Amino acid sequence: MTTKTSESISLNKAKKIHGVEIKRMPCGKYFEALQTLKDLPEDFIKELSDNKQEFKLSEMFTIENIMNLVTKLLIILPDFTFRFLSVLMDVDEDLLRNELTPKQVLDIIQEFWKMNELESFFVQMKPILMKITTLIGFKEQLPSVLKSE
Repeated sequence: MTTKTSESISLNKAKKIHGVEIKRMPCGKYFEALQTLKDLPEDFIKELSDNKQEFKLSEMFTIENIMNLVTKLLIILPDFTFRFLSVLMDVDEDLLRNELTPKQVLDIIQEFWKMNELESFFVQMKPILMKITTLIGFKEQLPSVLKSE
């Protein structure tokens, strides 16, 4: 009989919402999804920030702001958004796009956010967020987003 580590036990937790299995994801899945962010066009960031001069990406990482962000992403860049969510949550892109309602997609994202404790993660990551976004190519595309607080 194999002994399970606390990491493997916590990663195995799952919950079904609207027929989609929501589970905790290992770090590699987040970094894979973050790679898709470098494809965001500068025009989108202007639209996302409502053309504010001092838009800070780090302010978006709360459950309320993420729901607003995802809604805007679905309206403005649906192809990108479905691809990103599919990679991040390990959910079939076609299912997200063609079988679920917008409310169901938001419910799934919200549960994924909670299950993976992402709000706490982003609070802890805030000091190094600029370094990561620079590494994936944001510096040239999104100068206003990366201004330090």
